[in-house]
Amino acid sequence: MMSSILSPLLNNAKVKVDRVICVENLIKDYKKHLNIDVSSYFIGLQEITLYKCELSGYRFFYPYNVAGNGFFYEQLQSYDWYYMPWKWENQKTLSLLNKTYKILEIGSGGLGFIKKLNDLGYNITGLELNENSVKIGQSIGVNIKNESIQNHAKTNLGYYDFVCSFQVLEHISEVNSFIEAQISCLKKGGKLLISVPNNNSFIKFNHGGILNAPPHHMGLWDINSLKYLTNIYNIKLDSVFYEPLQDYHLDWFINSSIAFRFKRMPLLRRFFGSYKFKILFRRIVKVFQKFIKGHTIIAVFVKEK
Repeated sequence: MMSSILSPLLNNAKVKVDRVICVENLIKDYKKHLNIDVSSYFIGLQEITLYKCELSGYRFFYPYNVAGNGFFYEQLQSYDWYYMPWKWENQKTLSLLNKTYKILEIGSGGLGFIKKLNDLGYNITGLELNENSVKIGQSIGVNIKNESIQNHAKTNLGYYDFVCSFQVLEHISEVNSFIEAQISCLKKGGKLLISVPNNNSFIKFNHGGILNAPPHHMGLWDINSLKYLTNIYNIKLDSVFYEPLQDYHLDWFINSSIAFRFKRMPLLRRFFGSYKFKILFRRIVKVFQKFIKGHTIIAVFVKEK
């Protein structure tokens, strides 16, 4: 099914409907699983649509004005798993850095990455739109600003050696200006690191869970849509890293795998979903865990000119 909507990544690219989501069910799921009322984001809407860009493969939710506000993210922060201070993606990024670099992190609200690098003596600046997180960061001595990347780029053209964001791009509706601004901040030869949920990993078994939809996520990325960025911007792909399945995602992997494989076979789903089988399945998964692609993908690009 074709649509008159155009891709926010390529405004001349056609899109097609990927799937349609019932707003009533979405509101119920957020309340059931997270005890958060998101009904105010969907006033007057019965459904929202996930579209896929015909050229890039990038998928995005429409309408664009259903993204969460600051209060929504404050509610999510009440869960200790939401802002983990140090994850695989942070450790992998640290291994790519040089202490001579001028580093910019977009979306520093969790403060884990910027504080650790600051303590290690790296020259790092953070951008964050949550005013409370900015105040806390400044109080502990990190260089963090309450500013969008689009505004920051106006006065910092070609300034940074390394620009990174962790689990940020998928929240953005205006992806084109966001990515352009990041690249504008880079020196020629500088590196852009994008870390996002990998929608080609096991998370696709249940569409990435409730948080992989508005008002939380506004776009869905995978290796193909990330690679396509080199056709739009003056960057080339340098490297790609896949997160191995993490211990704290084992239950998600097991439950979603069983539900997906046997979704049309309720008896088998009940059998393989039994407590005893899950224990056995977990032991098997643990053996091969490091070979299973986990939640996150990192793409590193180099600015060409």
